[in-house]
Amino acid sequence: MPADQIGLFQETSPYSCPLFKIDPQKVWVKQTDSGSLAIMQRQMSKAVWRPAPGRKLAFEVMHDQTLIGLIFLASPVINLTARDTFLNLSKDPKEKGKQLRSVMDVSVCVSAQPLGWHWNAGKLCAMLASTLGDFFTARYGDRLDHLMTTSLWGRGTQYNRVWKFLGYTKGHGHEHIDDDRYHKMLQWLKDNGHEVPSCKFGAGSNPRMRRIAAYRKHSGDKTVTLVHGNKRGIYYHQAIDHTKRQEVINAWFKRWGLPRYEKTKHMVAPYQNGLSNAEEVSKETRLASGQEGEVRVLDSAPTSKRMAAQ
Repeated sequence: MPADQIGLFQETSPYSCPLFKIDPQKVWVKQTDSGSLAIMQRQMSKAVWRPAPGRKLAFEVMHDQTLIGLIFLASPVINLTARDTFLNLSKDPKEKGKQLRSVMDVSVCVSAQPLGWHWNAGKLCAMLASTLGDFFTARYGDRLDHLMTTSLWGRGTQYNRVWKFLGYTKGHGHEHIDDDRYHKMLQWLKDNGHEVPSCKFGAGSNPRMRRIAAYRKHSGDKTVTLVHGNKRGIYYHQAIDHTKRQEVINAWFKRWGLPRYEKTKHMVAPYQNGLSNAEEVSKETRLASGQEGEVRVLDSAPTSKRMAAQ
């Protein structure tokens, strides 16, 4: 991360990107490291996220020299029923592992606020994520064919009509267990002579969940559960050749970016940074600006086909 940019994320206030007129020809993607992106993500989004072991690629979405979004690609989860059915993945673990080498999860996809609200920039990041196969191949030698992601809750507005909706997760996970309680569980396992499951790559998927499960098993503490009940939308997008990246940016600008800007440029955004309390945004404001989270999702063709049809 450049020295002048590091300062922005060491301030106590969240990162904020004020409204300006976007030129699609000045939008580009810059690769960065996982540690830097983790710092930026905490200052731009309330979503709890931690880089996990495995393959990973971090990106800053830039407008000239201004940061307007973040994208993080990570190794896919081993089992996801809706994805496995849609891609017709093998039930044999070894064969399935080979098939998943061409799949990545988009675990961070966030735009800087309030610019993102005015420009529908979350959709820009979601669409750009599908074009990053050249970075993936350069780093890992495999071809990127498929991308998966899940919304923070329900059906995610930034993926509507640009990614294919496959269904919902079952509401399992550890997002409701904070770091303090998690570390107390690890200490209990150590103090009582139990093995702490490894977080090394290859030891198994999601070490945090495996460690929490180990604590629950050995301690008998039934107040600990890996069911939080937050069912997330599951989305799929076929990878798009990186040579069409500018076409994707132009398609976003024409269909999603400029119309939102023209509609909202004289409005005050309901939040000035990504750490604002989304619950404070009134339903009326979100409906008026197309931000309502339960808008019906229309099934749509992949981005490349839609661009050809325009």
